[in-house]
Amino acid sequence: MKSASVKKRLASALAAAMIMFSGTAWAEPALTENSLELGKSRVAYPVVQGLNPAEEKEINRTLTEDAHVAEYLTRMSQLISSGWIQTTWHGQIIENLLSVSLLAEGMVETTKETSVWTAVNLDLLSGRRIAWRELFVDPKAAETAITDYLEETVSPELSPMLPAGRTTPIPDDYRMDETGLTLLYPVGQLSTLHDRAGDVHLAWCEIEALLRLDPGGILDRLGVPKMIRLSADSDALIRDMAASGSLPGLPLKIGERLKPLTDRYHLATDPDVYEGGRMFSLEGGCFRGIYVLTDFLSEEWDQSVVQGIRADRGNFSGLCVGKTQKTEWRSLLGEPDYSIEWDEEKAELNRNLQGTCDYYSCGSCQLRLLSDLDGTLRSVILMEQE
Repeated sequence: MKSASVKKRLASALAAAMIMFSGTAWAEPALTENSLELGKSRVAYPVVQGLNPAEEKEINRTLTEDAHVAEYLTRMSQLISSGWIQTTWHGQIIENLLSVSLLAEGMVETTKETSVWTAVNLDLLSGRRIAWRELFVDPKAAETAITDYLEETVSPELSPMLPAGRTTPIPDDYRMDETGLTLLYPVGQLSTLHDRAGDVHLAWCEIEALLRLDPGGILDRLGVPKMIRLSADSDALIRDMAASGSLPGLPLKIGERLKPLTDRYHLATDPDVYEGGRMFSLEGGCFRGIYVLTDFLSEEWDQSVVQGIRADRGNFSGLCVGKTQKTEWRSLLGEPDYSIEWDEEKAELNRNLQGTCDYYSCGSCQLRLLSDLDGTLRSVILMEQE
């Protein structure tokens, strides 16, 4: 009787993903979460709302099938007396483009604990799946160039202590958003220090020459051009971004507590000290080249809060690290509130490069743009206002 009851609950949970929530008005398609808990297990997964009933049913069928939701729900029922499985997801819908990833952790297939990525990328206007190779003008050339970049740039950055550390070959699973392409790896190929299946985030500006940016195309609909190119609109976009206290694509915000972040994402390296505080590097593709800046009031950080975010890689509303020139952002944003020259000593204190740091006030936050001696942007730093 108990087994039958569990099966009915699982069937009901999966069926809920296929129906429209009547009485709720949606202006546009949106993702919401369904979940079911049994014992120590919890399976959470996204579903789409806001389409007409027939389209919604078909899209959610594809979404749940490609994300292996039914398998995980069945596995959860098998582990109800002993063992566990948990899933978490991340993703969004932009201009009727759906891109989500789901990470299953625990005793996913056997009694051995592991983690597995699944991903779903759909054009909601047609219902078709999108392969990452469609994002490039020449898919073969893109595959070669990305493979070279992974081997020459990303792989040397990885810790030698990783259980698995191969960034190539390029996996088929991926997630995309306005900031970049996230490659999702099998745990046996690339993993984190905590044995979680690895991922690598490639900012669009890092692979710009390869991208298919035709008007009305996938990347154009995703909003990539405004992320990698400065325009007349970029001034407001950059100032609004800075005033929000966060940077696109990063799941953290100035003012929040640090401990929940380190508990969830774990440390990629030991914390380092910089002028006035401490800097943390977290695990996960989106945190590559990113540092969380906090106070250094004690050796522990249970009570520390995020005071700043430093990005040494990425594209942010037209500001592209490693590409944008100081003359370009000053022409757009105007002269900074003030600038400080970072000599060798100042650069060492801040664990960064020599150059010029421009300061712009944006609401309760301060945007700092560090250029090297050649005038090229090397760090986008967002701090709480002094």
